[in-house]
Amino acid sequence: MHVPLIGQRPVTQLCTEMGAVMKGAWPLRRLVVAASLSPVLFTLLVGVAGGWAPLAAPGWTALVALVALGPAATLATYLPRPGAGRTLDLGCTPCAAVAALSVMGAAGVLSTAPHDVSTAVLALVIVIFGLTQRLTNPSTCAAPTPRP
Repeated sequence: MHVPLIGQRPVTQLCTEMGAVMKGAWPLRRLVVAASLSPVLFTLLVGVAGGWAPLAAPGWTALVALVALGPAATLATYLPRPGAGRTLDLGCTPCAAVAALSVMGAAGVLSTAPHDVSTAVLALVIVIFGLTQRLTNPSTCAAPTPRP
């Protein structure tokens, strides 16, 4: 019989807790909006970055598709949580601004060098940074909790 050490939890308990966190962070409305925005953002990013060329640059096209998922997920996090009414989930202003600006920053980077894989990788890093900024709650910038 394995007895967990102090501060350790069984894997099943960790999985249950992680599932509860993900369910709270990503309600169905956020998943639907992220899934709906991804193709729209993909189309916009491809248009800004030099046009559609899936055969000429398949790696670039795949990276831009991943880049489109990041902003879609980032923008979906602004939707209100269930029970919060119609108030957008902005958090604090600096964190909300950085995450939103990362969406535009990725588009700006993609527009500088059409069909360039390294530029698409940089845009992917930018959207990952913005999404991470949005999903984590830095101790220096605590988001206010919604009022009942």
